[in-house]
Amino acid sequence: MKSDLTTFFKPKTIAVVGASKNSTKIGHATLKNLLISNYVCKIYPINPHEDSILGIKCYKKLTDIKDTIDLVLISIPAPLVPQIMRECITKKVKNVIIISSGFSEIGNNELEDQIKHIIKNQNIRVLGPNTMGYKNASDSLDASFVFGVPRKGNVALISQSGALGIGMIYLANNEFMGVSKIIGVGNKLDIDDADLIDYFSADPETKVIGLYIEGIKDGRSFMNSIKACKKPILVVKAGRSTAGARATASHTGSMAGSDQLYSAAITQSGGIRCQDLVELFDMARALAGQPPAEGNRIGIITNGGGLGILLTDACEANGLQVPKLTPKTYKIIDSIVPDLVKPNNPVDLVADAGFYRYEASTRALLADPNIDGIIIASVHGGYARPQEFTGAILKMVREQRLHEEFKKPLLATWVGGKEFEDLVYDLKAAGVPIYPSTWRTARAMVALYLEGQRLKREAQKT
Repeated sequence: MKSDLTTFFKPKTIAVVGASKNSTKIGHATLKNLLISNYVCKIYPINPHEDSILGIKCYKKLTDIKDTIDLVLISIPAPLVPQIMRECITKKVKNVIIISSGFSEIGNNELEDQIKHIIKNQNIRVLGPNTMGYKNASDSLDASFVFGVPRKGNVALISQSGALGIGMIYLANNEFMGVSKIIGVGNKLDIDDADLIDYFSADPETKVIGLYIEGIKDGRSFMNSIKACKKPILVVKAGRSTAGARATASHTGSMAGSDQLYSAAITQSGGIRCQDLVELFDMARALAGQPPAEGNRIGIITNGGGLGILLTDACEANGLQVPKLTPKTYKIIDSIVPDLVKPNNPVDLVADAGFYRYEASTRALLADPNIDGIIIASVHGGYARPQEFTGAILKMVREQRLHEEFKKPLLATWVGGKEFEDLVYDLKAAGVPIYPSTWRTARAMVALYLEGQRLKREAQKT
């Protein structure tokens, strides 16, 4: 039985094999990232040609260290890795990250098989090879060689591509979305997606799990891990097309397999398949910051009729309903909107809508039992003040979190220029999901609806 990954993500002692004084070397960047981390642990650089690196005593060999080693990061030429792995077994190291490339991703399967043989039946966990490592934002530990510091949050990200993993850090930061951990799995010699899903499922610092995958080695294990997870799982599966599958094989050596099979497996297991990374982040932001939707009936509030129509089309195209207002809600909305319009869904507040109309109409839809989720939209039409739109949403999100009857998701969307962009940052910083596209907003609401349905199915089992 495989050991869990607690000491992998929370090690007390770390050794860096291939640590270097040369700032162009990956081993130098790896050691420096560990030192910069605000994480308390013992660090041991390993280099047979140095006495100290970055002010820390350097050891000639791993076995020269008297302390127990929880985690070893390896950054040396691929042909030398097996010998270091034997030293890890001798030293009874618990976890290893093989950053080094030059294995199955370039067709060097024999070298990778050699490492598999070395660790067979041993109590050791191995990430990689050909990986960036991981960044544990929850504990401020950077066990990678790449630059970039993610904001602390509750979304765990798993990437089979190191470059995309790095890009996810900056995309998350730009979207004001914090992460708990972000990890590159590389060639998945040992630790794979299923192992990480199992760990993040029990991780109190993780609320949502997102994956970028190119191929799965054990489909049944992958599906079982998704089924057993009590948290929403978002999956971007690359290699949809014939050309994409060919590129996948040359990138990580993964066989893409049937795209329809992957989609069916992900959906049947309870995961949500995303079209791309932007959609993954859109959905993750919604799931991390808003309650799930109990149904697919969506209320839309806008100060522009055209924007409301586009939202309605996007919702309906994605299996969401935009129902008519109930008589009670109709009367409430009729007392809010100007006489020149009739209440409807979408609720058209007219171009000059300010704080009161947005706040009062949102409150009315939150209280309506026939509405499961609300999209609040604003177009900068020259009359409206975006600050009032923002203020109304922030107030209603506070109300939503305080009152049980208001536990419905609130998403926002906007069309406008620079004045709006500045206010969007305020909403994102407060954890409010807001999008510059009607389609992206509808897709995020779909994720909240699917999560609500998954939770209902889980409740029926108990």
